[in-house]
Amino acid sequence: MNTLFRKSLHRSLDPKGRLMLPPEYRDAVASTSAKGVFVLTGFYGRLVGYTVPDWEHNVEQPSSVKLPSLKLSRFMSKVLGLAEEVATDAQGRIRIPQPLMREAGLVKDAVLVGLGRKFEIWDQARFEALELEDVSDELAAGGMDISL
Repeated sequence: MNTLFRKSLHRSLDPKGRLMLPPEYRDAVASTSAKGVFVLTGFYGRLVGYTVPDWEHNVEQPSSVKLPSLKLSRFMSKVLGLAEEVATDAQGRIRIPQPLMREAGLVKDAVLVGLGRKFEIWDQARFEALELEDVSDELAAGGMDISL
């Protein structure tokens, strides 16, 4: 797996809803888009950033289902419908669209979480409220043996 996004960082949104991306994230986005463009969408109470090629791959899969269930259809409407291409400005900031800010509950303080080929943007209070649960059975069922 080509890891583009690593580590977690705390950032604050400015009054215009702009967020400064760390240099490592900007470099990762630039490695896949000369104009610094990536796709941002929201679900499960946070935002997720994808490079354009990874996003296009993710859109193809559910879109190929001929008669999606109501649950899948709603998922596609919400997640694919909220998705927007965003670009970094000259200062390395992104402007987060209002619908996405509402979806993630973003007001001021945010946490960026690097997850390899994607990254998440969480409202800091929501992120800090996350509780870890035992997922060892789910990992084992997926054939993963992760030693933490």
